[in-house]
Amino acid sequence: MSTIHQFLQNHKATRVRGRSGKVEIADEAAHPSKRKITSSIVLQGRQDFDIFDLNARAIVLYEKGDFKLAFNAFQQAVAMRNNNFIADLTTAAAELACMSPPPTTSYIYQRVDFDEGMKVYEKTQPIQRDDHLTAMEATLLFNAGQAKRRLEDFAQAWHYYRLAIGILLPLTVKQGNYIYLPPTVRTIHAIVIPLLHNLGQLAYREGNLTQAMELYESALVHAKAIEGNKDFSVGTTLNCIGVLYYHQSSNESLRAKACFKDALEILKATCGEESKAVATTLNNFGRVMVQQEDFDTALKHYEHALDIRRRTLGVDDIDYAATAFNAGQSLHQRGMFDNALVLYREFLRVALDKLSKDHRDIAVVLSAIAQILQEKKEYVEALELYRESLRVGRAALGSEHAEVAMLLNRLGNFYFEREEFGSALEAYKEGLVIERKVLDSGHPNVIVTLSNIAEIQRQKGKYAKAIRYYREAMDLMTERYGPSSSEVAGALNVIGLIHDQMGLPVHALRYMQEALVMRRSVLGDNHLEVGNTLTGLGTIFYRRSMISTALQLFTESYRIRFTHLGPDDRDTSFTLYNVGLCHQLTGNTTSAIACFCETLRVEKLVLGHKHKDISLTLYKLGEVYNADGDLDKALSCFKDALEIERNLLSKEDPANVARTMNEIGNIHLARNEIIEMMEAFTESARLFREAGMSIHTVTVTGLRIHAAEFTPAAASA
Repeated sequence: MSTIHQFLQNHKATRVRGRSGKVEIADEAAHPSKRKITSSIVLQGRQDFDIFDLNARAIVLYEKGDFKLAFNAFQQAVAMRNNNFIADLTTAAAELACMSPPPTTSYIYQRVDFDEGMKVYEKTQPIQRDDHLTAMEATLLFNAGQAKRRLEDFAQAWHYYRLAIGILLPLTVKQGNYIYLPPTVRTIHAIVIPLLHNLGQLAYREGNLTQAMELYESALVHAKAIEGNKDFSVGTTLNCIGVLYYHQSSNESLRAKACFKDALEILKATCGEESKAVATTLNNFGRVMVQQEDFDTALKHYEHALDIRRRTLGVDDIDYAATAFNAGQSLHQRGMFDNALVLYREFLRVALDKLSKDHRDIAVVLSAIAQILQEKKEYVEALELYRESLRVGRAALGSEHAEVAMLLNRLGNFYFEREEFGSALEAYKEGLVIERKVLDSGHPNVIVTLSNIAEIQRQKGKYAKAIRYYREAMDLMTERYGPSSSEVAGALNVIGLIHDQMGLPVHALRYMQEALVMRRSVLGDNHLEVGNTLTGLGTIFYRRSMISTALQLFTESYRIRFTHLGPDDRDTSFTLYNVGLCHQLTGNTTSAIACFCETLRVEKLVLGHKHKDISLTLYKLGEVYNADGDLDKALSCFKDALEIERNLLSKEDPANVARTMNEIGNIHLARNEIIEMMEAFTESARLFREAGMSIHTVTVTGLRIHAAEFTPAAASA
């Protein structure tokens, strides 16, 4: 027994009157109704024995799983202590109607299947003859609530717990059964900790996170005061508060992280490094690290939790499977697709046996597997899983649910990648209708979907519609993030690019320059998004033949991308290619060659040796070598480009092949290789004709050549 509890036994009427900022200790003297209980309860005969015996018998029944008989015995014991409680329960029927459980389609409801560490106190409590009378009554009510909870009569359980708390603390119950706890009054009876915990868990189950947070925070204060700062009860309560912060908002992730960190330290010390409680908190910790997009740390926590749960729960347990799923998500984010697939399928193996086949998490994991198959270009199976995921999601959550909209967006992304813009647009629009019904108008998901629809319109060449959707998204961004934000700058940047596509460079420059100023202001001069805008601006100036300005912009963009992405990134090499184009036009062949050679190295590293982008770089490199007078290297580059083009572009773009063949003819001409020259020019003319172009398109060292020179007779001559 703790020192403070012993103090209570010896000083039953002790009370500290609270001043501003001080704490009161509540006991029966604080409540007139408790004085009657005290005077009528000091009995030393059969009644006391019956109460203790009834509670003990009820506990045995409870532990055997006979919760109905256990409840009857607990209720009888409650009535023997104070029959007024039974009357209170009878008059509470109208109040209980206010407490409705969440629909089975809700996210919170489906969390019940998994252990987040929210259900800590599931056992009943014994009573002893020397227990304080207040604690005795509260314990009997708590036990009755426990039996009701196991019978899944959560409304009655809530009311028994609430009556018990009302004995220990002065509280106010408002409309909707909301409990207002006094901020400066505490009790020293230890039963208050499981009572507050279980009330908090029921509020969480109902989806009332605000009420749950108040109850768990009160539990934390009492646990620290009664049991000490390093007690198991403190650790579990910190875990519960961390879970609530996690579910409240990603903005609360730092608070959640702090709670889980402190909880882990306590639970490792009190339960052991490899305990179930530690595994649960590690799993929760991993989720909040995902929220912060720290996937490496998340995976570290998940793998530790998975190892503990594999050994303590077994591989057929749903909580083991849940951690496998979570670890799979982090592997997925890190691009470790095969490893992620193994864990996703492990989750499905268990979940399809333990859960409803139309469970929310089954929909999510099917969608995640589909995303990986999409990445692996296994499109037929990916589409099948996206559709099944959507069916399961609708069955689990209903047709009008935010997560169903998310599944529709993923399906839209799949169609977008496949350039099936009509199907993509249909999926995005259906998702948008749902989001506008169930989310705030400025919710980030609404903004993303509007942007997706805008991009589809842009890809279809419907620029006015694209701008309209992007402007709507930008208006919501302005309301949500403020007029000067990275999100608004991003929208301005895209609107500028669309105006450029429309052939309106002046408008494009205005939007993109505004985006650049905003991004520099909000993100700093060296941010990657600043580099992206610089590249867009450089492209516009390049096309307007303002090469000096374009070179400046491309060079700064390259510096930023090189710093953030490294030398082997595709975007870095793309910008360097643009720098090379500027050097080529200004006659700086040495710098142009260096840029194109480095671009070629990265492209081969990233894309392989046969990609069409490599043929473009080889062609430009051939041009520069030719201008520099190195005909051997120029010819080698053009021939390598031609080989790729013949394999990839001969049918869809014969003009490209003809252009390269034309340049090969010019190199042979410069080398005085007449037969090879004529063969190249003849083939070039044939390909231009095949492309629907005039054979006059063929040029010889910058001059148009007469058509007769490429007739078969002239060629043979």
